[in-house]
Amino acid sequence: MTQLHDLTALQLATAYERGDTTPAEVVDHLLDRIASSDRVGAFTTVSADRARAAAAAAGRALRTSDRTGLPRLFGVPTAVKDLEATAGVRTTLGSALFRDWIPEHNDEIVDVMADAGLISLGKTTVPEFGAACYSEPAVSAPARSPFDVTRSAAGSSGGAAAAVGALLVPIAQGSDSAGSVRSPASACGVVGLKPSRGLVTAGPNGNDGMGLSVKGPLARTVRDTAAFLDALTTRTGAGTVHPPRAESYERACDTPVPRLRVALAQGSVSGAPVDAEVAAAAELTARTLAGLGHTVFARDQEPDPELTDGFQVMFTALVGSRTMALDEAALRPIVRHLRSRSQQLTSGELAAAIGVVQARARAWTLDYADADIVVTPTVTAPPTLVGQLRDDADPAAELAAMTAFTGNTVIGNATGFPVVSLPLGWSSEGLPLGVSLTAGWGREDLLFGLSAALEEALPWAHRYADLASTT
Repeated sequence: MTQLHDLTALQLATAYERGDTTPAEVVDHLLDRIASSDRVGAFTTVSADRARAAAAAAGRALRTSDRTGLPRLFGVPTAVKDLEATAGVRTTLGSALFRDWIPEHNDEIVDVMADAGLISLGKTTVPEFGAACYSEPAVSAPARSPFDVTRSAAGSSGGAAAAVGALLVPIAQGSDSAGSVRSPASACGVVGLKPSRGLVTAGPNGNDGMGLSVKGPLARTVRDTAAFLDALTTRTGAGTVHPPRAESYERACDTPVPRLRVALAQGSVSGAPVDAEVAAAAELTARTLAGLGHTVFARDQEPDPELTDGFQVMFTALVGSRTMALDEAALRPIVRHLRSRSQQLTSGELAAAIGVVQARARAWTLDYADADIVVTPTVTAPPTLVGQLRDDADPAAELAAMTAFTGNTVIGNATGFPVVSLPLGWSSEGLPLGVSLTAGWGREDLLFGLSAALEEALPWAHRYADLASTT
């Protein structure tokens, strides 16, 4: 029997419209489920009282309205990544130093979600300051893959992806500086989109200054992801260049896609070998697209140490800028390592690294100028064991291991192009294997149309039904 946690965000919106359920009933159900079934470490903080109050207010609005003027996802539960300041709600940034921090103001993305009528159930687990591709903070339990709780949910949006995959919320907000939406989406068997640079406003204080980071949606279905992106793009911020926005990303899911040129990029810019089952998932996706009438060709993705080395310098500076004037001894080893490296960087070295990354990003776009879509494995390996990537004794080795694991994810951050990770592959052990599709800047509409076709051809919804009684 279908239960409330089985419903997608759009199904919940329809159920509200029909009067089949209310936001209060849904929120109560999901809060009970989180309390009894969050074996995946999805939440660092649950804001139950605030969620119930918001649900009651949403219910009153629905009763006194014919929904005219109400947002599409009004009253739908979600969650906010614990890197986003949320007024009145504990926001730890994944760090023991902020264990008890309660901000007085919201980050822009939190206001955007509230304007869309979404109801946050709490803050999702992240690594300290988002500085790792696993989510194992000192302030809460590690975020784990719902498909095997011995496996990491990746990072830094690990808790968000775990919450969606474990049916604790239908959609959740993430952010992506080096694959931080897409790596967790792959590990948790959900859809994760890194939007085009500038499409989702970061607000006056949310820009990283280098164009790497962007906020993005995580969901179980392509259409939920599209509807969530519609909600996240209702505002434009100052000081950013915005690509053209589709009239409706949700409608783009049902818009016929023209015959496309699709490149299957085999290999990784990190130089790390791609696991055979991961590579097979990307190849299956390519064959499926060929069967749908698209022109598909394979191309070797050569290692690009200039890109990855330059990107490491930029990421190091980004982490260092977030951790100034803090108690050194209280920081995680990987954060201390990045902070130390950032303090040794000169402005000239950082400027040179930015220039190299921009040049290599441009070279990548020229390499694939004959393709409308580029297909790659999301990461180079199946979900790793909890603790496998962490190396407190040798954080430099940890950084190298994380770079190898994330593989091609940095390309999307360097180019600013939109990339979606879809759960299109499954290992022999039943682990999810994400496959990524990259389109040109501002072409989220194309990604959604193609992703919806792949979801129909290689469906994954039944995988969540198997989890419903075990998480």
